[in-house]
Amino acid sequence: MRERAVGEGVLRGSAQDGVVRFKGVRYARANRFEPPVDEPLLTGTQDALEDGPMCPQPPFELALMGLPDAVTALDEDCFFVTVTLPDTEPERPRPVMVWIHGGSYVNGTGAGEYYDTGRIARDGDVVVVAINYRLGAFGFLHKEGATEPNLGILDQISALRWVQRNIADFGGDPANVTLFGQSAGADAIAYLLAIAEADPLYSKAILQSAPLGLDADRVSIGEQVKANFVRALEAEGTTPRTASVDQVLAAQSASRSGLRGSRLTIGMPYAPVPGAGVVPAREELAARWRARAPHIRVIVGFNRDDASPFLDAVPSIASARRSPSLRALTEPISHWLTRRVFGAPAMRLASELAAAGATVFTYRFDWRPRGTSWGACHTIDLPFFFGTQEQWRGSPMLGGVEWDELETLGRRLRMSWAAFARTGVPLIESTESWPVHRAARAIGKRFTFSPRYADPSA
Repeated sequence: MRERAVGEGVLRGSAQDGVVRFKGVRYARANRFEPPVDEPLLTGTQDALEDGPMCPQPPFELALMGLPDAVTALDEDCFFVTVTLPDTEPERPRPVMVWIHGGSYVNGTGAGEYYDTGRIARDGDVVVVAINYRLGAFGFLHKEGATEPNLGILDQISALRWVQRNIADFGGDPANVTLFGQSAGADAIAYLLAIAEADPLYSKAILQSAPLGLDADRVSIGEQVKANFVRALEAEGTTPRTASVDQVLAAQSASRSGLRGSRLTIGMPYAPVPGAGVVPAREELAARWRARAPHIRVIVGFNRDDASPFLDAVPSIASARRSPSLRALTEPISHWLTRRVFGAPAMRLASELAAAGATVFTYRFDWRPRGTSWGACHTIDLPFFFGTQEQWRGSPMLGGVEWDELETLGRRLRMSWAAFARTGVPLIESTESWPVHRAARAIGKRFTFSPRYADPSA
């Protein structure tokens, strides 16, 4: 057990494998559909040995990751962070990395086995804070007079304020905070880059496979989701504020039926709604990014086959992909969808930020395991950063790859991300900086790299 004086109290954490973890640390409180209220400084002595609950959510649909052995508890009161740091005292404050999980804004947690941040904290000598926030209808339903808009984003900002107030007590540097997230977590970071209220809370960001191409018709689809959700609850004789958790989740599922608009956006109907509350309108995003750009450094990237798992949702395409003779015919669809949803919008954001004065590094993750049809698919980068061999052993997307092969590249990636958090420049090797130019940079089986975007001041 390890103790830390935090605020005006003491937290008791656990030590294992060279890292110390403080779990289930509260950063805010809130009633249903109301903004978070920041938690005051800690007083007294509290145990921080168990994961905080994650927001109530439906079963996870992307089965290619496998299933964890232990399932984190579900509760609307999900305003908790996990803090992980090396089990040594630093000579100077450590860089801070704040992890925002993915899951299409309806699934996931910052705690649990998959997102254990021990390896990146230990290998990179950084403090990692992983956050839980409200998801689905609890975090992204906006009904005038009944709910506040974009509560999930407000939760993230509240967690970042907690970091500013408390992270020095864990040996972290509040003046050197890097946001990093994958999928919906990276998408949320793109919005945070445009929110002035969040500007003082971080200076760097890493966006991994953000589905930035799913932003069309967001306002219209949000209105339809809201109407469908309320209608489903009315049929049960209840309201958004009085419904049970199970009724909310059932209405959330029902609200996805019959949506009209962009077929891609409909696939992620619960998400930040531009122009509501703290999130700028869509036409204002570019201007806000330009204003923020001179003050930040960013890594933006995607996986070569990000879209491939989602083709399994279309029965005819899924059937063709299972056939060795027909699978090649589906590859152009996968490549087009990856470019449309992940690749092209990520590179547009990188270009806009770089042109406005940001230092931007970009990548494409090319590593493809043997023995699967998904290739370098969505979420395949996660085992390189989080969890352990034991936790990822049953993951179908890894295709039985030898852990040593994965770990060789994984350590380099963790060290590169940590170097970026420390200095603003990712490293390929301990003495070799990541050059940034205007071409595609690939991270692949042979660990080859080619450059992408340049520091505009160079």
